[in-house]
Amino acid sequence: MVTAANITAGFTSMVLAASGRFEGAVYLLVLAIALDMMDGRVARLLKATSEVGRQLDSFSDAGSFGLAPALLIYLAILHELGAGGIIIAVAYVLAGLFRLVRYNMLSDAHSKARRTMGLPIPVAASYLMATVLLRDRLPVWAAVALVLLMAAAMVSRWRLPELKGIGPVTAMLCIGILNFFAFLMWPNLYTAGWWTLWNVCTIVAARTQDRRLALETPAQR
Repeated sequence: MVTAANITAGFTSMVLAASGRFEGAVYLLVLAIALDMMDGRVARLLKATSEVGRQLDSFSDAGSFGLAPALLIYLAILHELGAGGIIIAVAYVLAGLFRLVRYNMLSDAHSKARRTMGLPIPVAASYLMATVLLRDRLPVWAAVALVLLMAAAMVSRWRLPELKGIGPVTAMLCIGILNFFAFLMWPNLYTAGWWTLWNVCTIVAARTQDRRLALETPAQR
């Protein structure tokens, strides 16, 4: 039911984007992100995890965080580039689908890993949503660069932190989520810059933690 609500929010966002109601489309995708964060946890809590659930979750992510934000940013900004804007939006969609397929191949349906390969597609979508909210303050080339950067980050082999367990990196991820909601309340270049800077610090902290753990002996672990 939670995943179905995610799909519904993503589709309704596309309907709003098609009618030019871009802010409303963004906030529906925010709702989809919240639902996406819930469904896996609810399934594990109820011991209802399954391969079917994981596949359905990926299909919902493909719509809500692949197709919906790509359509949104195309209609809001990239349409000015004509066919070039379509190509850039499609590149984002394809990168997102590749990331989802690779995640399904490498992950366990019944547990969540501490690290994930490539930028999670909801995070990439959140940056496209932020760009739409700032569309009157950013040049088109900045939107193009960001969309391509998100696409490249999703297909990369970077090992990035996940919301799992208790520790400083998990705490930093939670603060990063709060920073995103702060940006939504006050969408400007300052809140967007702080949110991005915090995300970079979180990635650096996670890599530092991984290197420290790798140097520990089995006995120390």
